[in-house]
Amino acid sequence: MIAALALAFAPLLAPQEAAAAPENDPRRPDLSVDELVDEAVRWLVEHQNEDGSWGSHHSPRPIEVLASVPGSQEAFRVATTALCVSALQECPRAGDAGAKAVERATTFLLEHWNVKRQSGLEHYNVWAFGYSLQALGERVIQQPEYARAGEIKQVCARLIEKLDTYQTLDGGWGYLSIQEVPTFKPSNTSMSFTTATILVGLDRARKAGVELPQKMLDRAVDHVLRSRLPDGAFLYGEYLEYRPRHGINQLKGSACRNPLCHYALELFDVAPPKGTTVVSSLDDLLIRHASFQRAAVRRPIPHESWYAVSGYFYLYGHAYASYVLQQQSPDVQARLWPEMLEAVLWCRQPDGSYWDYPLYSYHKPYGTGFALQVLNRVPRDTQLPPQGDTGK
Repeated sequence: MIAALALAFAPLLAPQEAAAAPENDPRRPDLSVDELVDEAVRWLVEHQNEDGSWGSHHSPRPIEVLASVPGSQEAFRVATTALCVSALQECPRAGDAGAKAVERATTFLLEHWNVKRQSGLEHYNVWAFGYSLQALGERVIQQPEYARAGEIKQVCARLIEKLDTYQTLDGGWGYLSIQEVPTFKPSNTSMSFTTATILVGLDRARKAGVELPQKMLDRAVDHVLRSRLPDGAFLYGEYLEYRPRHGINQLKGSACRNPLCHYALELFDVAPPKGTTVVSSLDDLLIRHASFQRAAVRRPIPHESWYAVSGYFYLYGHAYASYVLQQQSPDVQARLWPEMLEAVLWCRQPDGSYWDYPLYSYHKPYGTGFALQVLNRVPRDTQLPPQGDTGK
């Protein structure tokens, strides 16, 4: 069962080993939210590559997640860079050093956005397209008079054309085809959360003034809608449509993707069905099923944890959940922001970086980018919940 899901995300499995705990417990540092933001910004600035990107193919592990050269590695680097740009450019404390890093990274994205599909099996490039759309679209939204706004809009339009090409026959986007089918348009399953991520990017491009193809958009929204289960969970992918009670499709297994999927649908005016709420999905992630998400952090084998949760779900899911939490009522925010802060600090390292899954040398940059997106939204006066009070 777990092996089958691993094939859906990462066909090559690393040898099973225990995730090493940090020497010092980083989860409850004696730092304010602003200080946590500053150290994350500092880490990203200090670890930016010379060409403006973040991350690399270098890995200390003998066996890694399948990501063939050159296409898949290029996709990882572009996607990681876009995530860091999104985090830094929205950060009010990024300063001159952060602004310079964003400018260098924006140049990298504008020059390297056109990532090729590696093969009929690997098309991680859709992640690069989605994250790049979000980062570049947000740059124009934040700075309409930015000198390169016209160039950014042109690249966004081309990214949307590429996404139309790679849209799967079922209407969404997936990053692996379990069966390598040599078709021009990917013919295998989409993933609900990949599609939701790309919908967020499309929303940002739309708000930046870039036109979206209505047919492509309608099909993508319909895919996420079809993935929604009556209890508020979302299918991992439509290939599991007839296994809705599989562990990864239950609330415990889907908690990291549910707030994002709800958020993506709301961006395009689709309300949750009667009986399910976005707040409930936040409670699932941060309180009710938080222990199952944390149990997967830093485990090296994809989907080896309970309910087939994988470590790389973690910071990704919390980052988008922070967008959702920011929209909730004051009482919900007061109750859940401390839980969100504690959840993200679970992945903090003594050097100020964050990571949830070992992935070549991309994991610290992408993890720190996701964590900074959360910290940017956490109210400055948020205090961690008392230890032992949440039952996690």
